[in-house]
Amino acid sequence: MSNKETNDNYNFVQLSRTYLKEMRELARKNPLAHEILYYLVEHMGRTTNAVVVSYKTLQEVTSTSRSTVGRAIKLLKDDSWVDSIKIGSATAYAVNARVFWQAGRNQKEYAIFSATVVASASEQDSDFREKANHKLKHIPIIQSNERAQVNTNEVLPPPDQSEIDLN
Repeated sequence: MSNKETNDNYNFVQLSRTYLKEMRELARKNPLAHEILYYLVEHMGRTTNAVVVSYKTLQEVTSTSRSTVGRAIKLLKDDSWVDSIKIGSATAYAVNARVFWQAGRNQKEYAIFSATVVASASEQDSDFREKANHKLKHIPIIQSNERAQVNTNEVLPPPDQSEIDLN
């Protein structure tokens, strides 16, 4: 396959025909769960089928309450459309790879977990845009062939002549 074909297909998501009838039933039974499922598919990682997204972001995307999002997520989990993985206080949602996938099924990474992370602006500190413009502190790295100079307030004795003799 050429790079052109790979790039053209990058935004494609594949769907198993086996699940189309169940997807129609989900859309009738709970349109919000159906919408959230499609949102997760839209943002899932290419080879992991996973995405980290908060309830607050899902509330904003769907214009619904936390409890309504919670019921929709519960339905998606109960009906095996998604699985959830807790990461501290965050949750990663893994979309059922038998239903939706992007990369070839043989390219799935099962031993390593990585995910797309969706963070809403409303969940950040109020000054997050300003902080994004600040440069991070540089942490120097000393190579094996370099000597380290330690800056401390410690008073050192004057050097001995033998220490500074360059012969």
